[in-house]
Amino acid sequence: MHFMKTRARLYLCILVMCLGACKNADTETTGTDNSNSTLFWFEPTTSTLIGVGQTINIFTALKASTSDLFPSYVAPTAITWTSSQSSVATVSNATVVGVSEGATVITGTYLTHSSQITVQVSGTMINRSLTVSGQGTRSYGLYTPNFGSTTGPHPVVLAFHGGGGSAMNHASISMLNKLAQAQKFYVAYPEGSGVIQTFNGGACCGAAKTNNTDDVYFTRHVLDDLEANFSIDTSKIFATGFSNGGIMSHRLACALSDRIDGIAAVGGASGEFDSNSNQYYTCSPTNPIPILHIHINNDRNYPIGGGLGTGISETPFYSVASTISDWLARNNLTAAATTEIVTPTTTCYKYTTVSNGGNPSAPVTNCVVSPIDIFDSVNEIVFGGGHSWPGGVRSLSTASDTPPTDFDANSYMWSFWN
Repeated sequence: MHFMKTRARLYLCILVMCLGACKNADTETTGTDNSNSTLFWFEPTTSTLIGVGQTINIFTALKASTSDLFPSYVAPTAITWTSSQSSVATVSNATVVGVSEGATVITGTYLTHSSQITVQVSGTMINRSLTVSGQGTRSYGLYTPNFGSTTGPHPVVLAFHGGGGSAMNHASISMLNKLAQAQKFYVAYPEGSGVIQTFNGGACCGAAKTNNTDDVYFTRHVLDDLEANFSIDTSKIFATGFSNGGIMSHRLACALSDRIDGIAAVGGASGEFDSNSNQYYTCSPTNPIPILHIHINNDRNYPIGGGLGTGISETPFYSVASTISDWLARNNLTAAATTEIVTPTTTCYKYTTVSNGGNPSAPVTNCVVSPIDIFDSVNEIVFGGGHSWPGGVRSLSTASDTPPTDFDANSYMWSFWN
């Protein structure tokens, strides 16, 4: 009974916060409101970390009144930007560039309002190019943390961007580099192909699917390059991705289970089939592989139940439930799950019961994020959910959804893998 009351109070607090009637006093982003009728803040809402050579984008949210259900976003050109340590990171029109290791405070001033965020610069972000047979030059971004006194080899996470994204954009929205610095692992961000960059995850997406680009083959080249040139722990190679990148992660679990030790897909389920039962490849992992899937249940771009979403891909997506069912069969598990309530919005269903004790198995976890549905139908933005990376930052598109803040996808996937 006490537990239920606690959850109810937490849900109420979330609702009140969403309505703008309360603020988190512990936030590391500070704002000044001289009119007492406007709320003005940065996204990310907490301090963040980037590498030397990395860029991130800061979004500035504005509410005309505390009674407003959701904010509008101020054009970067309308804001006066400063960096307290321009030798560490520069800022121009909301774009922050890491220059050298250290910390700086980014300040944005708009009319009578201002907000600040601390940016730590540690490690480096570089671009590496590869020649891939039949595909020409392909590339990936690589974040190398400041390893300090720690010695290798180190884990590596392959992080695949969504359709129309890029390596740098995915590093920005996922904020994986902050975790990588803390846990001392590399992050490789493969670049998709095409003018609008995509990966061939099977049922989706874009030119990569149309041209039947072999992105599994490309990923093998990325792994070969990493292992040949960096101190990689080959027993700790993981893959994650968002949207189209999540779909690609599921495909890699099917095709590269001999080299990848686990995946975590966010907002993109299996592309082996679509919701019309069309099959695009055969999933035949050489061995069971740990699978984590994270999905927000008010995702309008990739509906959790499958089918057509609101995005431009026009893909009849495979459902999350079917994806999980398929992985249970491949990983020799029953459908009996233990339930973990991670946060007031997030429940994870953990499958570990072996179906046939004589055969190998691997765990499957399905995390469902269920925020209050706050949808701006005019601008088509979901606030605190939708098609986004939980615990991350919204993307550059004007219609990008803003992520939920009470569940950190990064820390959960790292714990799952380790």
